[in-house]
Amino acid sequence: MLIEEYNGNEQAEAKKHRTLSLRVSYTIGLTDKLNTALHFVINKIGFNPLEEFAFIKGLKQITLYDAGGNKLIIDLQILETDATTESIVFHTDDCLRDYHKYIVSGVEFINRPEYKAAGLQVRFIDDQDNCYTLLEERTYTES
Repeated sequence: MLIEEYNGNEQAEAKKHRTLSLRVSYTIGLTDKLNTALHFVINKIGFNPLEEFAFIKGLKQITLYDAGGNKLIIDLQILETDATTESIVFHTDDCLRDYHKYIVSGVEFINRPEYKAAGLQVRFIDDQDNCYTLLEERTYTES
């Protein structure tokens, strides 16, 4: 879900300031649930932004900072209206890693990670029973 980049050349400095990246996909019909989804996930990953934020329709990126100088960049992608997605999708580069991290942080999953056409995915719910998908995109092609 998160891609972490370190700033600076020294390891000690790198640990002080991190840049996290979160990519989120949604359909127009789910726009009204996006603010709730973002706040829920940001809370669960332990990122505490300095300022309150709210999703504004049409926004493609949100940048947040915490008290430690860390930065979280949220990239937002609107899916085509005929997309088969029925939930807001949080993309990850390692579904199993994030699945276990989320379990530890108290996230309730409604299934175990499974392979689908889009890749390895698992569905989870927030405190208001909104459903989201954690997806590690994979390409299955025969060589």
